Amino acid sequence: MIRGIIAAFVTLWLSAGAVFAQAAFDEAVALWLSGDDAESLSRLAQLAREGHSDARILLARIETMDRGPSPYRMGLEPDARRALFRDMSGKTLFGRSWLAVEASQGNRLAEMFLRSRKPFLQLQTHFALWQAGERQATDYPTRIAALYGSREMREKLVASETILPEMRPYLAFLADTPEPQADGMAALRHMLALGPEVVSPEDPETLGMAQFLALGFGFGDMSAGNRWRKPVEDWVLSDLSARPIADLCRAECPKRPGACGVALLALTGGFYEVSRLDSPYEKVIPQEQFLNSPRARVMTLRRAALARDEPNQKYLSDRPGMSRLSSCAAVLVLRERAVYARMR
Repeated sequence: MIRGIIAAFVTLWLSAGAVFAQAAFDEAVALWLSGDDAESLSRLAQLAREGHSDARILLARIETMDRGPSPYRMGLEPDARRALFRDMSGKTLFGRSWLAVEASQGNRLAEMFLRSRKPFLQLQTHFALWQAGERQATDYPTRIAALYGSREMREKLVASETILPEMRPYLAFLADTPEPQADGMAALRHMLALGPEVVSPEDPETLGMAQFLALGFGFGDMSAGNRWRKPVEDWVLSDLSARPIADLCRAECPKRPGACGVALLALTGGFYEVSRLDSPYEKVIPQEQFLNSPRARVMTLRRAALARDEPNQKYLSDRPGMSRLSSCAAVLVLRERAVYARMR
């Protein structure tokens, strides 16, 4: 009788603890999506140390996937940064990724996430992640398969339909007959759902826009006179993958959101970089929820503000032509960059 009462009490206590931990985790996730790094990351780190599996995986994914690090995060000393994101309970100076900790304890999803970042062909991991619902995590394995896989491997991926829509042009330009600026041509055809008979590299305007879409600011022809400029603006303002840019531009540059959108597309690095703004952990944060969040919008702006030229010496937005592309976007970028300048 007494043993039964004690067992019931222990079960109730454990259940209450799990409910409390889950509520704390949900609140930390909501804070992170709101853009609050200081509070959300410290709460997630505490939960990770207490053994919360989802907090561990989310933290590890944020560490490697955050494409717009906040001033708070960039201002941390290396030791503090490692303590925030990693397991520091061992003897290693740099700590251990929480993904590695979870994988060593038999967490299959953590193991798949670890494998997905390795630069070798691994369709099995790709398909497993897709089946597990972590579809954004297939981005890198898809790119590796497109670059280094055989034609048969690329065809298998396309036929399986287990690829992200924005990855189709990436596979297409590497699989089809070579043509000038093939990556940008494939992107333009995908964005506007047009075929080669309409989108042809023989046309200078088309070739110029293709180069811009492939490489971003400073390349190709993104002028208002290019006949593809308006359709590209419309794509930025309507496609799900560019939702954070569209939401930011509609809110901050309502008079000319399309021009703002193209400017941020340019500073981000073109089509293939815009499409890489992803939820770090879809089990916890579905992709559409992430793209609609303040976190995605501020990450988009930070990426644009911190983008540098190829030699990595100057900010892209300092180059001539940015203000002419969108004076409103230029102001947004310079204002955001000033926040980082005050950290020095």
